[in-house]
Amino acid sequence: METTRGHTVTPRHPRKFKISSIFGQARQPRSRKNRPCDTCRRRKTACVINVEPPCVFCRSRGLPCQSVTSPSIPATPVAQQFETPESVQSSSFEDGSLSPSHEEAPGAILHHGLVHPISGGQSEAPSPSRTPARAETIQSLEDTPDQTAHSMGVASEQDPHFLALFGSVLLSEQDEIDAKYLQVHPGGTDPGDHPVHFLLLQDEFPAHTNRAMQEASDAIEALVWPHGPALVRLYFRHVHPAFPVVSKGGVLQQYHDAKEKLPASLRGAIYALACAFWGRNENLPTLCPFEQYQLTNHAHTSLRSELEAPNLYKLQACLLLMHIIPPEIDSVESPSIWMLAAQATACAQMIGLHQDPSGWRIPSWEKKARKKLWWAVYITDCWSSVCHGNPPHIGAGSFSTRRPDMEDVRFDEDVAVDLHYLIDRRDTVFHVGDGARFLEMVQIACDMRLILDNSCQVGTMAQSRGALLGVYKGLKEWRSLVPSCLITTPFGNSGSLHLSYYATQTLLFRGIMSPAARAAKPKPDSNFMEWLPIALREFEAFTAFMTTLTEEDLAGFWIRHSRSQLILCGNFLIYLFLLATEPRDIEAAYRLLESFHNSLQRLGGTPNVAARLLLRPTMLRINSFFAQATELITHARTIVGGSPGMSA
Repeated sequence: METTRGHTVTPRHPRKFKISSIFGQARQPRSRKNRPCDTCRRRKTACVINVEPPCVFCRSRGLPCQSVTSPSIPATPVAQQFETPESVQSSSFEDGSLSPSHEEAPGAILHHGLVHPISGGQSEAPSPSRTPARAETIQSLEDTPDQTAHSMGVASEQDPHFLALFGSVLLSEQDEIDAKYLQVHPGGTDPGDHPVHFLLLQDEFPAHTNRAMQEASDAIEALVWPHGPALVRLYFRHVHPAFPVVSKGGVLQQYHDAKEKLPASLRGAIYALACAFWGRNENLPTLCPFEQYQLTNHAHTSLRSELEAPNLYKLQACLLLMHIIPPEIDSVESPSIWMLAAQATACAQMIGLHQDPSGWRIPSWEKKARKKLWWAVYITDCWSSVCHGNPPHIGAGSFSTRRPDMEDVRFDEDVAVDLHYLIDRRDTVFHVGDGARFLEMVQIACDMRLILDNSCQVGTMAQSRGALLGVYKGLKEWRSLVPSCLITTPFGNSGSLHLSYYATQTLLFRGIMSPAARAAKPKPDSNFMEWLPIALREFEAFTAFMTTLTEEDLAGFWIRHSRSQLILCGNFLIYLFLLATEPRDIEAAYRLLESFHNSLQRLGGTPNVAARLLLRPTMLRINSFFAQATELITHARTIVGGSPGMSA
């Protein structure tokens, strides 16, 4: 029978399952030859036994792996197996949430994914032989072996309110559970507070897909052998503090236990970003025996197949793979960065990171990881869109995930003692400065997005000056309010953060001063003329920042978007100089431009390849401007709709 909000329906032809099998022999997913263990049968998940018990899930949780068919264990009626004690029904669980069955159908059990009433009257007291009530209530979206949880939005295959009333599973032609619907939030009375479901799918792929992933994994490990652990150490020393998107404790633990179970794309991305710092480890050979692009090619190959079953680890790979060292021939940002950002956004939305998980019935660690990763995706989407002046993929009203706090970014940063051999001692604990840096990256990205939404929309020049002025006040105070640990020199891992701040200022002034049209120049009260002196004064801080930068700073990890951010700032200085009309403004603009040019010349001789490629696109533009300065000043003083020399 099915119970739906007090109504009981008796199926005309109830489905019957009669399987004559034994327990304990090796069985693969979707095999019906051998009986599953009690735990996997209750959870309606595959029971995978490689050789002998325990199965994969019970071993990962430390649970007893047994079946009621064993002679020493008496069989328990199905109703009693799923029965929930009254004492538990009235208890609250993590984050104040209750079991799905408690809220939707008290005194009911799940049988083949449908809600059925419990027979037998009073509930029994908790029994040690049954799955603990908390384990049945808090459902992990990430830790179910060989299964992937796909987000089901309001527009998915089934209405979320209807699905909350009629929970079911998807059965294959062999009457096996092919997929099941998992509710993590029951919804509320508010119009937008709908039930949230995920589709829990068994990870099964065609043979050619498995082969491609395995070949990529083998190729990656063959390239780095025997230096894999040293590269992991380099990654968490030089890359992770500046861009903390990898689940440090979890990745290190899995690398220690069985590294091949980490997605090949993530291992390849970590190795690839780390090899840029090869010379920082004196125990490694003088020359790196492989090229970065070899690792990233294999990682991308694997990722194309892995995204058939997206999860948090694979999203981390998506975010990392766009930050490789750019090719030496590039003078503009590659469109692939914009496309890779779209891939990361799609992966995040597919696993539901755009929905706030605070009230969901999932483990606390997943809530923290999901929030931090969503905002890493948001940062990536915002800055990737600026690289080519495109509208962001993430709509302003398309997500509800709250901003992370220090506790969210602190999670999983302290490393267990038995893993210290994989990491420098100073990286075994969480550093508040790293967390503060990430939170400031989020704040600046939000300010920049507000600027884009109010001044850079396609098809309209309308802008909300009130919103832009509000951003201006906030940015003006940023250097005074930013934590002191992020402004000390040398800037080290904070260089990218400061550059993103000045790039955001650039976009803000361009929005406030718009339109920089010919008609605006003779009008003292025009937006352009009103804000030109302020922009000249504010950007003295940027040229001072460039003067302070050292080769040591440039040798650290800089996110790939830093190249576009530096181009924005450099082009804005050209913009100010060519559009200034008053002698004092022309002189001030030229001083800024000259100081910036000198800084680029000083830093451009660095032997560090990644640093030179960071500076190269901007150096080409500034050098091209000075080569053409006389002609531009003579003939282009009236060109105010754009900045000549920007396309050099």
